[in-house]
Amino acid sequence: MKKKACLLAFLAMTALLLAGKVLVVQVLHAQLMAKPDFLSSNLATIQKGACLEIIEAKGSWFLVKNADGLKGYVHGSALAGRGISLSGIAPGKKGASEEELALAAKGFNEGNERKLRGSREYDFSAVDWVMAQAVANPDVGDFVREGKLK
Repeated sequence: MKKKACLLAFLAMTALLLAGKVLVVQVLHAQLMAKPDFLSSNLATIQKGACLEIIEAKGSWFLVKNADGLKGYVHGSALAGRGISLSGIAPGKKGASEEELALAAKGFNEGNERKLRGSREYDFSAVDWVMAQAVANPDVGDFVREGKLK
């Protein structure tokens, strides 16, 4: 009985600490889900950089409210604290531009990008096509069930 009381107290304190805290979407697109489950229905797509107010935590999922007041669940892997930045401690330019982030996602850095810019050998249209694809959650659920995945 004491263990249950301690656990409940811990969960209550955690909820109080998280209530009103703001996290930022750190991935290109995060899904606001109806339930804390990747296969639940998608309520909205939230873009990178959007601020979400935490209402409560459920394991690795967060019940959040977006700027439009829509409530739903986002997995913690898509979120970062407000103070997170790409800046280093070295002097000079800090952070990364949107273009630099897009190039990094394709495996580029400044050095090899300079070498390849203007080259006709490389066609990234297939990468762009893959990045533009979206699969509806019911389709993913069907795939998991049909493939007997766990």
